[in-house]
Amino acid sequence: MAVLPMTIPSRLDELMPDIPGSVFNSAFRLACERLDGFVGALSVELAAELGLGTGEVPPVESLADQRGWKNEGALSLRWLLETLELYGEAERRGDGWRLRGGTPPASSAQLRAEGEFALPATRPAYEVFTLSANALPGILKGQLRGEDALFGPAAMGLWFDYFSNANPHYAPNNQVTALAVERAVGPGARVLEVGGGGGSAALALLDALAKEHKTPSNYVFTELQPAFLRRGVRAIQQVLPGGCDLRSFRYDIDVDPAAQGVEAGQFDAVFGVNTLHLAREVIGTLQRLRALLRPGGVLVVGELLRPTPTAAVHLELPFTLLTTYCQAPLEEGIRVRPGFMSVSGWRRALEAAGFTKISILPAEIERCSEIYPGFYCGAITARA
Repeated sequence: MAVLPMTIPSRLDELMPDIPGSVFNSAFRLACERLDGFVGALSVELAAELGLGTGEVPPVESLADQRGWKNEGALSLRWLLETLELYGEAERRGDGWRLRGGTPPASSAQLRAEGEFALPATRPAYEVFTLSANALPGILKGQLRGEDALFGPAAMGLWFDYFSNANPHYAPNNQVTALAVERAVGPGARVLEVGGGGGSAALALLDALAKEHKTPSNYVFTELQPAFLRRGVRAIQQVLPGGCDLRSFRYDIDVDPAAQGVEAGQFDAVFGVNTLHLAREVIGTLQRLRALLRPGGVLVVGELLRPTPTAAVHLELPFTLLTTYCQAPLEEGIRVRPGFMSVSGWRRALEAAGFTKISILPAEIERCSEIYPGFYCGAITARA
C-alpha cells in the first residue's frame, strides 16, 4: 500500500486539464494537507486509546473476538488499521498487522487548532472526525450506535456545515459533479437530483448552468431524510432562476420509482453526489434511474472513489460507523468491500445496467490516485 504523502505533489495539475484550476485550488490543497496530518495523528492516538499498542495485531475478526468488541465496529476497526498502514505506522503481516506504536510529532488537538486557524472554514471536517473518533470506543463496546452519535439532533447542524460549498474539503465533490452535468446538457434540461441532502450540490449545479446560460426548465430535488429535504428546498428556492419549475419530495433509491410517483422517460439528466454507493443493489438502482431518462439522457454519479477496489480511504471513518454504509451487500467485481466503490466497479455496474458512453471527470483520476492516494473526488457520466 502506498504511503500517504504529507504534501500533495504539484504534478497533479498536469493530469487535470479537464478541471478548472479554481476547483482543486490552493485553499483545497492546504485544507487537505492539514487534515491529512490531523487524521494521521488521530489514528495513532485512537489506536493507543483502544489498547492496541505496539507489535503484532491479528486480523480484525480475531481482534474483535479477543477484546469482546461488537461486529458493528468491525469496519471502523479495519479502517483504523489500514489507515495506520497508509501513514506508515503499521505494516501487513499475513492477514494481520504489525504496529509501530510511535507518538505523533504533534497531537491531533494541536494540528486541529493549527488547521482551523489557517482555514476557519475547515472546522466541520475536524469536528466530524473528532466526533467519530470519540464515538468508536463506545460503538465497539456496544454502548452506542453510530447513527445516534453522528446524526442525533445536536449533530444535524454540523452535517449541514460539512456538506456545504463553504467547506473546502467537500465543495469539490459538488463542483466536479456540477461540471459533468453542465457539460452533458443543454438549455431547458429536465433534471432530477437524488439524495440531495441540504442542497449544496443543487446550488453548485444551478450556478454552473447559469454561467453557461443553460437554465433548466425543471429541477426535481429529492432526499430521503426530511430535515435535509426541507433545508435543501429552502436553499434552492433562494437561487432558483426564473423559468425553472421546482419540485421536491422524499425519494428512496432502493424503491421502484413508479411506486413513488415518478414517471419513466421524463428527465434529460439524473445525478447524485455521494448517494448511490449506498444502494442495496447497485445494478438494480442504476437500472431504475436509467428508466427515468429519455433516450440519450445522462446519469452523473458524483462519488468519493476508491483508488482501487480494495484500497483504504483515510477519510472514511465517519461513514464506517453507520449501519447503512457497513451493511451494503457486496457484489463481485462491483462493490467488493462495503461503502465507496472504485472507478472499475462503477464502470462494470453502469455497463451491466445498460448504460453506454461512460466517462469520468477528471479523466486521469486513477493516475492522480497513484501519485496521491488521498485523491478521491470524481464524477462518472453515462448515457442511457
